Amino acid sequence: MARRSAAHAAASSRAGRDANAPPKASSSRSHQPPARPPSRSPADRDDAALWAPTFETAVSLLLLPRVISALVNPIADCDETFNYWEPLHYLLYGFGFQTWEYSPVYALRSYVYLVVHAAVAKATAVAIVVGNALGDPFQAISALVSSSGSPAATTVSKVIVFYGLRGALALLCCYCEALFYRAAIRPFGRRAARYLLWLMIWNAGMFHASTALLPSSFVMYLIMLLLAAWMDGQHWLAIFWGVVAVLCGWPYVGALFLPFMVDTMATRGVLPALLVGAAIGAAVLVAELGVNWYFYRRLVLPAWNIVQYNVLSHETDSTLYGTEPASFYVRNLLLNFNVAVPLALPAALLAIALPSPVSLRRRLAFLSPLGIWLAIMFAQAHKEERFLFPVYALLCLAAAVSLSAVSTGLATAAPALRRVVVYSTLGLYALLSVSRVVSNVVNYAAPLRVFQHLHDNVLPSARSDALSSPAPTPVTLCVGKEWYRFPTSFFVPSNATTVRFLRSSFRGQLPQPFAPPPDGTSVVPAHMNNRNAEEPTRYAPLEACDLVVDLDLADQQETKFWEHPETWQRVHEVPFLDAARSPSPYRALYVPFWTPQRVTMASYSVYRRRLRAARAAAKQHDA
Repeated sequence: MARRSAAHAAASSRAGRDANAPPKASSSRSHQPPARPPSRSPADRDDAALWAPTFETAVSLLLLPRVISALVNPIADCDETFNYWEPLHYLLYGFGFQTWEYSPVYALRSYVYLVVHAAVAKATAVAIVVGNALGDPFQAISALVSSSGSPAATTVSKVIVFYGLRGALALLCCYCEALFYRAAIRPFGRRAARYLLWLMIWNAGMFHASTALLPSSFVMYLIMLLLAAWMDGQHWLAIFWGVVAVLCGWPYVGALFLPFMVDTMATRGVLPALLVGAAIGAAVLVAELGVNWYFYRRLVLPAWNIVQYNVLSHETDSTLYGTEPASFYVRNLLLNFNVAVPLALPAALLAIALPSPVSLRRRLAFLSPLGIWLAIMFAQAHKEERFLFPVYALLCLAAAVSLSAVSTGLATAAPALRRVVVYSTLGLYALLSVSRVVSNVVNYAAPLRVFQHLHDNVLPSARSDALSSPAPTPVTLCVGKEWYRFPTSFFVPSNATTVRFLRSSFRGQLPQPFAPPPDGTSVVPAHMNNRNAEEPTRYAPLEACDLVVDLDLADQQETKFWEHPETWQRVHEVPFLDAARSPSPYRALYVPFWTPQRVTMASYSVYRRRLRAARAAAKQHDA
């Protein structure tokens, strides 16, 4: 708008000068008719006539699935819980679990990422308190100036803060997706952009990744912003997003930006690109080093440390945390993208058929990061679903490009078939995506529901802690083989409840509590290693447990609490998928009335130690 206004002013100024200037001698050139714009093909005219939702409309369409994700999306990865939700909870409330990656000795995780989210979470809590205290300005002021450990801060339900932060992530993802969709219109056409929007709205993978508290999700947002800026010709802004993604998010995604870097140097010049990149990189690096020094009390760069650990070091190996064959990613992509996967494969070949004012070379450059990332990830032995998050939006774009090319080709070759192919493809995609999302929520949401019940009805509340005198009776809540599904301390109302681990068949390293604030992030914890070796100090004896959360499986090696009703009383249970007894096709997708008959559900249970047994256990523990 500013450029158009400036151009209009310049044109008006020139017109004023020309009106006062003496008349010029006429020439034959002045009588030549103006040059006609190049004629457009029927495909160009057809695409230009299509309606494309505005940015605001796109945000509105994306908002519903993203908000639903914030409310019901299960936490699928223990890395999300223990490497991000738990340290974030520690920053906000003063207690939480610490993994070895946060030990100052190793410093593989950046606090910049956590500080940004802590600010959003704190703002959510303050907004709730202020909203509840509009009639009491002193309470509102108290909430604004309170420290993280004060009663004023803890009277806001931590579960609400948890879901409020997820809601903020949902809004941010909507914004990034809408920008990405609008930027795709010029290089790939309105039809492809509309298909892109449809694919992102319904996609099962985006549903999960959009509200996950993970650097891979954070990087997914930034890649959409980078691609949107790149396609709009805003190279300097795109450089900023890329630098933030590498230094503050996930350093490996730097490989995704190689085509962008080449295009920027070719378009803007090598020296300007290098100077701008260096300036932005230096500014972000200073912020990264400063924030991490404040918490670690050491000058560390986690982005470098994680590359050194996973790639450069001969003493450590990322495969300690599991390896998978290439079929793992194939299966994962098919479940989350279904028909979009085969559509995305020929996108580079079919892009030539799209009506576009942008050269084919540049369009291929926009699509190329998808192939680069998939090639790198498929070659790694250690595979995780979250490793593909950065290119989820690009995969939707590639599928949209192919479908648009097919639609354009059928418009002249077989017009009657065109609508059948397009509508059936988009309809089947949406149906399978919804089926996948519902399957995940129905089968795996039990941990969130169980701990929500504990938070609301069983454990000592933060409000009662603040008001009660004397202090409430401490409660020890134990988890055994289900440690990796613990959904974060945001579901533990206060530090009157202590979460402990029971020994199970798992033989790796479990997290341990942070040291008390204010120096807990800089204290070097004992009994930490970077080899995933078991640390026996993590375990609590069963006699110390007042409550136990467990998944009841008939063949489990651990204690079967339901077989000891004289000691353990089941007080709550929620159905949870028994994957070992449920065939893969049936547990992967949900079909009403059909899936429930073909899968086996177990009980995700809460057990309370009976009073008489509790007294005996206390005596035994004291002895």
